[in-house]
Amino acid sequence: SAKPLALVLFSVLSVLLLFITVGTIDLNKWTEAEHRKLNENDFFTPFDYEAALNPTTTPNPEEGSMIPYMEKGMEFAGATRLVWRNVLIPSECCARCQNDARCRVWVLDSETHECSLKWVEPNATLEKVPKKNYISGLPFKWSKRSVLCFAVMRPDTYEQGLIAWQYRNKVNIFACDEWAVYSSRKVDVVPGFLQSAVVDSDLKCDVGGEFGTALNTEIFFKVWDRVFQDKRYLFHEYVVKVDPDTVFLVDRLRVALAFHHDEEGGVYFNNCKFGLHGPIEVFSQKAVDVWQGGRQRCVHHFEKLCSGPCLWGEDMFIDQCLQKVLKVKRVNDWNLISEAHCDSPDWPECRNGHVTFHPFKDLVSYQKCLENAAAKSWTAGGQLVV
Repeated sequence: SAKPLALVLFSVLSVLLLFITVGTIDLNKWTEAEHRKLNENDFFTPFDYEAALNPTTTPNPEEGSMIPYMEKGMEFAGATRLVWRNVLIPSECCARCQNDARCRVWVLDSETHECSLKWVEPNATLEKVPKKNYISGLPFKWSKRSVLCFAVMRPDTYEQGLIAWQYRNKVNIFACDEWAVYSSRKVDVVPGFLQSAVVDSDLKCDVGGEFGTALNTEIFFKVWDRVFQDKRYLFHEYVVKVDPDTVFLVDRLRVALAFHHDEEGGVYFNNCKFGLHGPIEVFSQKAVDVWQGGRQRCVHHFEKLCSGPCLWGEDMFIDQCLQKVLKVKRVNDWNLISEAHCDSPDWPECRNGHVTFHPFKDLVSYQKCLENAAAKSWTAGGQLVV
């Protein structure tokens, strides 16, 4: 009838009028409340709204920028995966890209305030097109010798506080070439900048087995499923899993990795004379490929061997799987970890030059360990610094 048709036309005209009105708003006259209203239920709003209006300031929560690389007047090419509207500043566009595994380059149109998240294939050449009013950048730096680091975080625990502090200070996994944080749900770890990706697990497990360890193998199967799905690892030679309570110095790891190269069957590192320990696990890209393709074969092998699921932690399972079933090259490096469970009595001092120290579950002890590890242990005159 004519009445319903009139209502439909009225609704359509109302939507068009709203679109035209929003499209003609002067973004420089928005109030912070108006901007946040347009982005309600979206944690990516400017950390400091003044930065959106004053390009000389930065919205980052600490000094310095988390934008690894950026070019003005340039559009980076790639397959567009997602476009966000009402993005006022480059750091917000970059943060969106960093938290979305589908994004390898980001492009911000400073006139329309649209942020495009784009995918490029691994090893592809980055193509650039000069374009006025465009700002483009990379979410991370990657190269032939680059390292992807990830952590698994239990929400609403001390781990969340440690991860937030590490991000703000660009340490631990956030000093790597690329990083990812996985959790049981989306968590605004650092509002406006760092959000966890979700794995299909509540991250809860029993403790037991011969060694009284966390029986977390199934949890990390779900984590690795997300790593495979995200495909971030395809852009890096090495993949490193680090626990949140581990003090990790990636520059020391780079020195160790410099003596090794990936090979056809993959390479992984055993960090303790008692077997691989979970606070840090290091795999080459090809080792991750082998792990992905052969994991189920290992499950069948060990279920038969143990007459059911072996009561192991994930570190023991992946070590036994890669070494004994999938025949991935195993490199022993006792310098990778310093902890009591690996017969390192001086681990609390954090001065022995190891790559990682574990565990430090509160921020005060974590900061002290990092400070000790970064300090020079000896003076020029040979005196020990204490």
